[in-house]
Amino acid sequence: MTEYKDKFIAFIDILGFKFLVDKGSNLDEIIKILKEFGNPAIRKTLEKHGPIVCPKSKYLQIDLDFNLTQISDCLIVSSEVSPAGVINLLHHCWGAQIKLLQNGFMCRGYITRGKIYHIDEPPYIIGPGYQRACLKEKVVSLFKNDADEEGTPFVEVDPLVSEYIDQCDDNCVKAMFDRYVNNDGNSKGLFVFKHSAISFLLSGSVFNLEQLKQSNKIFRSSLENNKEQIIAKIDMKKEDAIQKGKHYIDFLNDQIAATHQVDKIIDYLSMDENRHYYCKIGNKKATASSPIMDTKQCLIK
Repeated sequence: MTEYKDKFIAFIDILGFKFLVDKGSNLDEIIKILKEFGNPAIRKTLEKHGPIVCPKSKYLQIDLDFNLTQISDCLIVSSEVSPAGVINLLHHCWGAQIKLLQNGFMCRGYITRGKIYHIDEPPYIIGPGYQRACLKEKVVSLFKNDADEEGTPFVEVDPLVSEYIDQCDDNCVKAMFDRYVNNDGNSKGLFVFKHSAISFLLSGSVFNLEQLKQSNKIFRSSLENNKEQIIAKIDMKKEDAIQKGKHYIDFLNDQIAATHQVDKIIDYLSMDENRHYYCKIGNKKATASSPIMDTKQCLIK
């Protein structure tokens, strides 16, 4: 007898897709974006190799009962309820969000846990868990700027998912979850606006300052390109589209400002009299209104 399964479920929607189609964008470009958004080959990879992220984490099936269905600009992903299942689903959604950002697209979504019947061929997606993900996606308020703002362009994580990870005895899953998400004080969600150069400085690893500065410059250039692409795909005739775009632009501006701060630290460390110092960088929660990096304390190594 066919039954619902208890699974982790993600529903993600590309924002601004209708505007892209209506303005007559190149069809090949549109198809390329959709292919990067949802790659069904991941199931075959899991069947062959097992979990991609945290491969030693517990799972019920080697393929994690991972299902992916894409309907135009909407993506539905589900996985088994296990430590490996939840972190690989989050990883896939986080990676999809990064690819969209790199191509100038915003997205909104919701990741939850619930009952679902989900198979790929033919595609069937039925169940209260799926319905919850669809309904909650429309009212995401993560990182909102105003008290009444809804529909912000982020992928929110249901407290049911966070609680499962908090309660599981798996350090890898917890560490990766912290890497993928950020907290706005009320809710958690996937967060792709993080600065690799800052993370590297924080690690205290030995590094070549010139190489790090060059890497930082390349990273800044990619951020500026992302911002230009986001702006180009905003429907300037719609106030809500402009407001959604402002969220991404503010976070990208925060990152760009942080890369300039990293340059200053590298220049300081490059001076002969400061080569025996290293810098410990403290950072507050990343928000659109506060800098990612706000303090610098140089300590004798």
